[in-house]
Amino acid sequence: MLRAKIIVLSICIMTTAACGQKNHVSRNNSGILSFASQEVAGPEQAMLAQARALDDMTREMVRSATLKGAATGAAAGCGLALVTASAADGSNCVVGALAGGGVGAVVGNALGRKRVAERVEIVKLSRVTPAISGAQREMAQFNDGLTELLSFQDTALTELKFQRDTGQITPDAYAAQEAQIREVRVDLAHALSLSAEQARATKLALKNAGEQGQTGLDWHIMSAETLEDEASSARSRISLL
Repeated sequence: MLRAKIIVLSICIMTTAACGQKNHVSRNNSGILSFASQEVAGPEQAMLAQARALDDMTREMVRSATLKGAATGAAAGCGLALVTASAADGSNCVVGALAGGGVGAVVGNALGRKRVAERVEIVKLSRVTPAISGAQREMAQFNDGLTELLSFQDTALTELKFQRDTGQITPDAYAAQEAQIREVRVDLAHALSLSAEQARATKLALKNAGEQGQTGLDWHIMSAETLEDEASSARSRISLL
């Protein structure tokens, strides 16, 4: 559908006699770029929608990768020591906690066993995995359309410059349409910057979980890092004119 709309618009742009005099600046209700009608705003609308969806999915990645809550004080430490270490080590931990005014000594073995279980899944991979997979799909779809959109806009600008230089449209009309193209690109670039930052935050949260003992995170960390790189790369391809 995106390719078909771009072809339609390209034909309109290249047919100067038919479209040149009607190529005026307009905006639809959502404020998105439109050269002559709402229909030809389709490519920009589609890409902005993709950018918003990617932003939403990477934001969900961050939420899903947030730690359930770190243990505080000597309680968890002594509990783990009592479960996983020798009796002497556990006793030393209790003594140390008491000497330091901690509360770990009174929590005992039960809390220790609870924290051992929590170490298995500090973040819920049942939430993180679908969030990352969803963001990967959105990123792939965005990349598929970005090259076409930028090429379409560059072609449109070239034709608009020709129309301006040959007196078919006024300099003001050209400047207004160039500004609208720039506005779309600014919005896309901003969304990609946010997505890259949110993918990076997800990666760091998952690495933190790994440092605290959770296993099975290699794919998730690698995928978050790849998404960060892809979003940054896509952002670098967008010239703001």
